[in-house]
Amino acid sequence: MQDNSTGNLSSGSLHIPPRPEVVTALMEEKAKAEPNFRRIARLITSDVGLSAAMIKAVNSPAFGMEPKLASVPLALQTLGPQQVARIATELVTRNLSGGKTASLERFWDSAEKSALLCARIAAKLHGISSDEAYSYGLFHDCGIPLLMKHFPRYKDVLIAANSSVGQSFTACEEAGVGTHHAVVGYFLTRSWNLPDVLCQATLRHHELDVFEVEQGNHMLDFIGIGHLAEHAHHLSARNGEDVEWNKYEHAVLEHFGLSDEDYQDIVEGT
Repeated sequence: MQDNSTGNLSSGSLHIPPRPEVVTALMEEKAKAEPNFRRIARLITSDVGLSAAMIKAVNSPAFGMEPKLASVPLALQTLGPQQVARIATELVTRNLSGGKTASLERFWDSAEKSALLCARIAAKLHGISSDEAYSYGLFHDCGIPLLMKHFPRYKDVLIAANSSVGQSFTACEEAGVGTHHAVVGYFLTRSWNLPDVLCQATLRHHELDVFEVEQGNHMLDFIGIGHLAEHAHHLSARNGEDVEWNKYEHAVLEHFGLSDEDYQDIVEGT
């Protein structure tokens, strides 16, 4: 079994950004039975940069808004507080992790698509929160941009890990830089007080035998949805063989009780 400890990295050896106050407040509102629309709008609009980024995000082709939305309150009325709060959280997280620089553009594009796909897949399965699935899709690889900033050669390590057939993704990272993105992501999600199930799923999503040793654990729902989403994204990008999916396909389909036909319906429907 792969070691799921936090290895030789501690929260003091790599800068883990704290959760900003705006995200804390947004998450508090999301958790309420009746979120306060005015407070959410005030939190977002109090930051000019975040407000502008929010309008740009909700008017992107991903949401297909016609006519275009001109304000944060309009976005709240149209999309609802849950979705607006999670978009704002994503935007703040991106900024903390280095922004959408040229070197991280592919990562952020994939993270956005993975989060949306996770939410859509969760909606087709029973007993899994689409909002939590979205958060998992967004955060489970959030250690990557932090490691890219910390280790100049990390990009080469990622390339090698993505093509490795004989060992886990995180084992390749360990060999290259002495730690891996899953443990860094765990520190980040834990420091932001995300639900423990999402923190654990972030830490363990590259363990080759996690579906064998943790049967019946709700954590596996998020790990499985993440693998389904990333494979769907891989197929849409037509990037050749999906090495990671080959490692987990059987376990994921068995966990959800999906036939090949069920699986195809889910992937094609996302």
